[in-house]
Amino acid sequence: MAYRIKRLEKEGVILHYRTSFRITVLGHSLARFHYSLQLISPEIKQEIIDYFVQSKCTQYVLETEGCYDLEVGAFTDLNSSDEYFLAFYDETQRKYRQYFDEQIGAEFNKIENLGCGFLLEENGVKTPPVAYNPKVAVKIDDLDIKIMRMLAENARIPTIEIAKALNVTVITIKNRIKRLINANIITGFFITVDGLKVGYRSFYVQINLKDYNMKNKIIEYVKKNPNLIGIIHTIGYNNDLDFCYVLNDVTKLHEIIKDLSAKFPDSIKNFKYYSLLKGHKWIGIPQYDLKIRN
Repeated sequence: MAYRIKRLEKEGVILHYRTSFRITVLGHSLARFHYSLQLISPEIKQEIIDYFVQSKCTQYVLETEGCYDLEVGAFTDLNSSDEYFLAFYDETQRKYRQYFDEQIGAEFNKIENLGCGFLLEENGVKTPPVAYNPKVAVKIDDLDIKIMRMLAENARIPTIEIAKALNVTVITIKNRIKRLINANIITGFFITVDGLKVGYRSFYVQINLKDYNMKNKIIEYVKKNPNLIGIIHTIGYNNDLDFCYVLNDVTKLHEIIKDLSAKFPDSIKNFKYYSLLKGHKWIGIPQYDLKIRN
């Protein structure tokens, strides 16, 4: 097994080992921005991507194609003047506003992660969905934050390395990680995979409704598709529904849209869709100094 994992790492199929956190424990939420670019050279595009990647305020940076060119997730502070986010937003506008044909921002409300159970499905058994619920209050301290930072960089880092770096015992680190998991502050460990190398690609479908009362019925219908891996709920932008699929053929995306149009002809106003080209960054918690929220 270890040999196969090493081979997948060497071939670039497995890209990173990640840790997922409930960031609202730290008093944070996420804002998502979509950017459509204009008047831009490949060099300027790469400069913009590098800027977002290097920012301590961003959680993830995705290069996409379709109705948007970039998707960026930025940490926002729920309990203060949000100086980091406001400075990040202002700097972004001053540096690159001229290259944004369109920029659309919204705040995450809830994310339902359904996983890629279809890849491992046997006898109709699927992996259960995990819902993101931002309302939680758990006491943490400076040592917890340091542990989370190290796990954010590498979910497979040995506990002995964490203990040595933080000058505490291995037992202390194991107990702290266990407590963070039980408190649902650490919500999971996962790998990022280059989907193109295994024949799959992520597609995002955004729907604007004519009849908002049909929202939940459409969600329940869409959940029957085994290739649906996520439902994204946001506040602040004119997308009522936001779905993520992993597909091995773009024609399947067109079939999904055609099917929804036929099934709900009087409920859906329009569709937008885009696909993932490359993920340039994903980090579980903010990289700037965090205040302990208790």
